[in-house]
Amino acid sequence: MNGVVLGVVIAAVVVVLLGVVLLVVARRRARPSTAALRSRFGEEYGRVVSEYGRRNGEKELRARLKRRERLELRDLGADERDRYYRAWETAQSTFVENPSTGLRDADLLIQQVMRDRGYPSERFEEREKLVSVDYPDLVEHFRSAHGVAVADEKEEQELEDRRQALVDHRYLFDALLQGGDAERTRRL
Repeated sequence: MNGVVLGVVIAAVVVVLLGVVLLVVARRRARPSTAALRSRFGEEYGRVVSEYGRRNGEKELRARLKRRERLELRDLGADERDRYYRAWETAQSTFVENPSTGLRDADLLIQQVMRDRGYPSERFEEREKLVSVDYPDLVEHFRSAHGVAVADEKEEQELEDRRQALVDHRYLFDALLQGGDAERTRRL
């Protein structure tokens, strides 16, 4: 091999390696950093990282963000919001007379609102993960409220647990109806 050919081969290898390095750097910059994930997900970051480990937990949170980005969510119209608020009032009234039925109605109402907004509604686990992206401050309350509602169908729950579940559902219900502005619905 003469010197010119060897020089071209070396230059080509260097260009390819440089391209790979630039691609890796660009991909790392494009994905959210640990600090960005902590900021975005709040307490949910810690919960997921403790469940999956840091590397896999952050991978899970990035996957949630990516899944959420693919959704085309829509705001509800004024008539839809009014209809849902009336349905919520009915669920609350039912709760006074029959807490199990009222809580179940509220749980189903959350699912209906999410479906109408464009969230997938087939599996609770998928809804829960997407709620963690849009409403990280409310996701734990959503999990808890849904858990009480599901358990209440199988066995008697304490009235205070049911009441708290209804309150927790109301926070997410309001957030969903207000069009997803998490800052307006932040629960402290």
